[in-house]
Amino acid sequence: MKIALYQPWIYLHGGLERSLLELVTRSRHQWVVYTGHYEPDHTFAEFANVDVRVLNATSVTRTIGATLMSAIRVGLQKIPDDEQFDAVVVWCDGIGDLITLRNHRAGRPMYNICSTPLRAAFDPIYEQQTLHERKLSYVFAYQCFKHLFRLIDRVAWSYYDGIIVTSREVRARILYGGLCRDDGKMTMAYPGVQWEAQLSGISYQPFILLPGRIMWTKNLQLGIESFLRADLPAPWRLVVAGFVDRKSAGYLEQLRRMVPEGAAVEFVVNPSDAELQTLYRACSFCLFTPRNEDWGIVPLEAMNHAKAVVANASGGPLESVVSGSTGVLIEAADADDWSEVIRELAHDAPRCQRMGQAGHAHVQQFSWERFVSRVDDALDLGLARRDNRLQLQEQQS
Repeated sequence: MKIALYQPWIYLHGGLERSLLELVTRSRHQWVVYTGHYEPDHTFAEFANVDVRVLNATSVTRTIGATLMSAIRVGLQKIPDDEQFDAVVVWCDGIGDLITLRNHRAGRPMYNICSTPLRAAFDPIYEQQTLHERKLSYVFAYQCFKHLFRLIDRVAWSYYDGIIVTSREVRARILYGGLCRDDGKMTMAYPGVQWEAQLSGISYQPFILLPGRIMWTKNLQLGIESFLRADLPAPWRLVVAGFVDRKSAGYLEQLRRMVPEGAAVEFVVNPSDAELQTLYRACSFCLFTPRNEDWGIVPLEAMNHAKAVVANASGGPLESVVSGSTGVLIEAADADDWSEVIRELAHDAPRCQRMGQAGHAHVQQFSWERFVSRVDDALDLGLARRDNRLQLQEQQS
């Protein structure tokens, strides 16, 4: 099959970009990727081998006004008709599904791979964090945008022939927002890792890794504050390693200002894949600090390198981390609770290593092969059912 895939932004080293890349390069189908914003120099180099085409521009600025303008552009966007596609797939992490509004009548079935519906409209924890200590005028504008978007988004979702969700947390947001009924239309496919049975170069050196994108939704200040409160002796240190885009440069500076002079906290900004893999292989354990994350590739990468994961007991980690076995899930997002766990693990190397080895065995179930196979099978089944319906309608007419 030849499939058109739409995602509004491809410009970062993020879990969504990695998942999309693994799908289109491993799938048994042929894919053409459409986007509104593409920065090949700032995302994974392997996209050079993918057919990526840029349509109407979408802004990466996350203000209410910029998001509204991008949403309008997506809603008016048309997938080109000059190629015969068997289906259109929207990779949804926010406003992308609005593209169904102008494309559902083209005679091509439409599917949604959902990393999350727009969090600003369908995730109450995200809303709580966003509106914390905001002015009344901002809260009013936010609420107007949220309710308008939810109304339009439900219409856009009604045009999907099938939904592929990337976690139970994402499925819960879809149901919470009334975007799709739980009527068998949704298929689960967890994005994953490249799992290898035999590990090499793994060590447990006295440093803790806090990896992932450096942006406010990742709650990295919790990890830094918790490490500082743990007051570990030398040579223990915390390494914050991740990718920063333009809109998050101010947040990075805020994090740097949290660190007292001489504290054992190191920032590795925009590391190469090789540098990041080296950090994973060498650290003692990893921290994953977001609240209510959609899914989370970082815990999988940590376990894939035989490292224990400390994470909030919410969102994706509830599905990927086995607390007490492959890591520790903390109920309260409080620095004192986190610092206590950090001290315990730092002083119990055998426990860290046992958790890491258990994590490596556990994460095998989240391989890229399984993810891509689940997506391919869901698309094949959906198209076969559609063809059968059309054939039956022709016979009856």
